[in-house]
Amino acid sequence: MELMSNWKVTLVAGVITGMLLASAIGHIQHQPTVAEMDTLRETNTEQAEQIKSLSSRLETMASMETQKAIEFKELQQQLEQKTLELSSVREEHAKQMAALKQQKKQLAVTKKQLDTKVETLTEATQKQQTVLSNSKALYQQQLGLQKQLSQVEADIKQARRVAEEFKKPCDEFKSGKSWNWVSQADCDRYEAKLAKVAEAEVERTALQNELDELNEKINVALPKDE
Repeated sequence: MELMSNWKVTLVAGVITGMLLASAIGHIQHQPTVAEMDTLRETNTEQAEQIKSLSSRLETMASMETQKAIEFKELQQQLEQKTLELSSVREEHAKQMAALKQQKKQLAVTKKQLDTKVETLTEATQKQQTVLSNSKALYQQQLGLQKQLSQVEADIKQARRVAEEFKKPCDEFKSGKSWNWVSQADCDRYEAKLAKVAEAEVERTALQNELDELNEKINVALPKDE
């Protein structure tokens, strides 16, 4: 920019100087008088002042153009910076929106889990309330089943001992080598005793299942926190 300004100033100065030289040569060729020489000096002085004024104006214009170029560059840099900031804001906004969607999804899952837990707790509480309301009858029933189960256990042991007493004669009869008086009747009695044991075991299983169901009904516990 400064080179352009100097070039312009030099051009204008050259043109004006040329005009002055031409004028001076013209006066010299005509052999000017003292008055004409004074007039020529005054003219030269005025023209020199004009050249100085024009040079100053050109320099001012060049300086203004340089300042405008600087301001334009600064504005361009500011625009680029604002564009980057806007891009960063948009990116952050997109991240926040994605995080918000994920939170809403997680909250929906959590709400569903809480609803399920509340339903489970309500059901367990109702069962406990039922047990508390009928606790006396339930515990009496439990005690009765426990006594029956104990009795059946004793009957099974007794039936097995009796069955064992008939097992040896039956085995001897089947082997055909016994000197004792054994017969098919011994085996029939043995089979009958085994049937008694089997019946008692079936009864024990039924009582145990009934007791287990009753215990589960009585021992209602609230779900534990996970």
